[in-house]
Amino acid sequence: MRRSDFKRVYAGGTKVVGRYLVIFALAGEGEVRRLGITATRKTGGAVVRNRARRRIRALARTREAVLGRWGGEIVVNVRRGCAEVGWSALAEEFERCMRKATTAPRPPVS
Repeated sequence: MRRSDFKRVYAGGTKVVGRYLVIFALAGEGEVRRLGITATRKTGGAVVRNRARRRIRALARTREAVLGRWGGEIVVNVRRGCAEVGWSALAEEFERCMRKATTAPRPPVS
């Protein structure tokens, strides 16, 4: 995804805030899904940021059932603690936030 894609999802998508991540979801046509992950320096050093991104990618691959037939673009902003928290706690929060973000009503198009 390019910067313009991220900005479009931020501006028009649904935002769900969790303890370890923030999810923005913008519904699209069909079942095609795109995932973007951001981790700022506030999250930690390069090793910590990369570990957090790897964990989110792994969750997205293994939790396909959470999304069902939903299609669109998803941006996950990693928050501090994402790389250190236990896997089960992170997976539970990821699933909860994804369900909330992908079932929210679509924002009006302006």
